[in-house]
Amino acid sequence: MKDIQRQSRRHYSAEEKIRIVLEGLRGEESVAEICRREGLNTNIFYRWSKEFLEAGKKRLNGDTTREATAPEVQSIKSENEALKQLVAELSLENRLLKKNFKGGTGVEKYRRMTQSEKMEIITIVEQSDLGVKATLQQLSINRSTFYKWYKKYLQAGYDGLADKKPQRKGYWNQLPTQERQKVVDLALERTDLSCRELACYITDEQKWFVSESTVYRILKSYNLITTPAYRLMEATDKFINPTTTVNELWQTDFTYFKIQGWGWYYLSTVMDDYSRFILSWELCSTMQATDAERTLQKAMQVAGLQKDQRPRVLTDNGSAYVSKYLKQYFEGQSIKHVRSAPLHPMTQGKIERYHRSMKNLLLLEHYYSPQELSIRIAEWVEYYNHFRYHESLDNLLPVDVFKGKKQEKLKEREIVKKQSIEKRRKSYIYQKLQTN
Repeated sequence: MKDIQRQSRRHYSAEEKIRIVLEGLRGEESVAEICRREGLNTNIFYRWSKEFLEAGKKRLNGDTTREATAPEVQSIKSENEALKQLVAELSLENRLLKKNFKGGTGVEKYRRMTQSEKMEIITIVEQSDLGVKATLQQLSINRSTFYKWYKKYLQAGYDGLADKKPQRKGYWNQLPTQERQKVVDLALERTDLSCRELACYITDEQKWFVSESTVYRILKSYNLITTPAYRLMEATDKFINPTTTVNELWQTDFTYFKIQGWGWYYLSTVMDDYSRFILSWELCSTMQATDAERTLQKAMQVAGLQKDQRPRVLTDNGSAYVSKYLKQYFEGQSIKHVRSAPLHPMTQGKIERYHRSMKNLLLLEHYYSPQELSIRIAEWVEYYNHFRYHESLDNLLPVDVFKGKKQEKLKEREIVKKQSIEKRRKSYIYQKLQTN
């Protein structure tokens, strides 16, 4: 019923309201008669009359204030909203400059935000007069990224904004825990082996494969990687004209040691150039041609060469090697003597490097007799020839290369590697099936 009355209710214009009020003010008809004729309630008439008289009074008093029209109100509201938007943007820009979230080019793309920066961004968005979209545009942050942070913040608070450390998943070729422990145990047992040598030792002696880099990572995690007590020197990858067979070229040279109470002693060494195998050595009190001759004679016996099998011998330009006596010896043995270029020790780089490696260890101690030093040199030569893996020999032992077992050892390692990888693959698949 009320809806019907509301729809049928008459609406009066301003001119009609003024006409009705003036008729009532003339007094020719009673207010009741006028209201009955116009279909008005008397209360409405008296309200119109009051508003009419008050408006006339304000006009006579010079008050020109009036109600704004609808277009004017809409225009004022639009200007107000625009001013609010401008103030909000300027306020946000000021805060960003203070917090250093945005520079001249905005937030760096793909930069990982810290926990405190994420919290500050959430606070800025919550307190900003702008909408979420507009605020994030100013911050140059994707909305999905923000809502992901905000969801974590609502679930776990400030701690939820911390980045989780990546957890590595298991892979089929990952070294099993048992083998990792074996690497550690062997490293503690064989402290003389480097990571490279330990990896080769495991492959040759334990018959399962592990790479040098894996050994390094395992030992580093246990804090077992230490700095050597001696200075390391790097060599070039290969020589310009490398030898291709055993006993093709020998290198020989002298180096010196000081023995407490005995003075200087000189070590004469003969090395096979191709295999790095130490054929002979002798600790001498002098550095004469006869000393070099004895060392070469021992090398001939160790190599077991026939008369028609003679190597070339590379030496430096020391007095013992340029002497007439040694020249006659070489001619008598049908040995071709090759001397290095003057002031160019790199020509004999292999035996020079061998002496450097030996001295790095032997000179860590003092020696008080030639016999004591000879024992230590013999131990070192035995270790170098039969137990020290040589990087330039594809991590093989000099004795294996000297005896012609290079290819055999490399094939054997390749077989061990394939078997180890296949075993780990099968173990991984089996564990997956057991888990599922």
